Formats: sequence, structure tokens, C-alpha cells
Amino acid sequence: MKLMVGEIKEITLSSRGDGSRQLIGTSDNQEVVEVSRPELAPAVDTLKQANSKPAIFQLKGITVGTANVVFTEKQPAETGSGQVKKTYVVQVMSK
Repeated sequence: MKLMVGEIKEITLSSRGDGSRQLIGTSDNQEVVEVSRPELAPAVDTLKQANSKPAIFQLKGITVGTANVVFTEKQPAETGSGQVKKTYVVQVMSK
């Protein structure tokens, strides 16, 4: 996937919505790509969701470079990184 510096792209992933699993998005280089979930004010709100709407993440290009963005799913009390659902290699380019 390619992004320009300052560009934001939304990624939608299906989730169970029953609170039994939570989706987490991480970038291996936050200086290049920032990952956020706009619909969650505090990051812990994933435990309170009781519907099956998809999870929306935003990827924002910060600086020129390449980053791996990994989306994982795990149970709230589970330790470790969880099960990988989707991976993107994101290349950020200058405008």
C-alpha cells in the first residue's frame, strides 16, 4: 500500500463485536506510519462494544519510508501479540 506524507487511509476489518476478542493495529515504525482507531476514545473501549460493526483503523503517513502494519486479534486477558488477521507493507512517499 502507498501513502503520501500527511495522507490518511481507512482500513476496515470485520470483528466479532461480542467483546470476546479485540482487534489491535500496530506499526513497526511509528515515525513512518501511525495507526489509530478514531471511534475509540480510550483505547480500552474495545471491551465494551456489544455489536458486530466492523473495526475501522486509520493509517497516517508521517515521514518518507516503509513500515509494516500488522492487525492482530486476541482475547482481552490474553498475553502476547495475538493472532495475525492482516498485514500491510506501507510505503510513504513525499508529495
